[in-house]
Parts: sequence; structure tokens; C-alpha cells
Amino acid sequence: MEEVRKIEQVCADHDVPLAAAALQIVVAHPAIPSFIAGTRTVEQLERNLTWFSHPIPADFWAELKEMKLLREEAPVPA
Repeated sequence: MEEVRKIEQVCADHDVPLAAAALQIVVAHPAIPSFIAGTRTVEQLERNLTWFSHPIPADFWAELKEMKLLREEAPVPA
């Protein structure tokens, strides 16, 4: 849980919703050709689309790697 708290703090420092980072990191990996986030309502679909398009600065991913919260070789969104 300590690592989760650290990730949440990095998210807060960069104004990045944790869910946006989680959704975007999945599709950054070259072994993942496609991804479908489950939705039950139009509101959930709209929220997922917002998270997928939320701008995440490169320094967010770099900080996660620097803090050893993300593996150095992990692919990240461009």
C-alpha cells in the first residue's frame, strides 16, 4: 500500500488522475495490440475517453521510474 500512496502522490503532484495513468500505461506496451475498458453506462464511457485523452507529461513517467515505482525499461506513452 505504501507504493500505491507514493504513486497517488506523484499523480497529485502532476495533476494526473490515477485512472488516466493506469489506462494509458496499458496501451503503451507494444505487446498490447488493443484494449477495451469495460463500461456499463454512457457516463463511464465518457469518463474513460476523458482519461485516455488526459495529457500526461513525460516527467510524470520519469519520476515514477526514478522513484522505482515503474520499471526503468517499462514502455510509457509518448
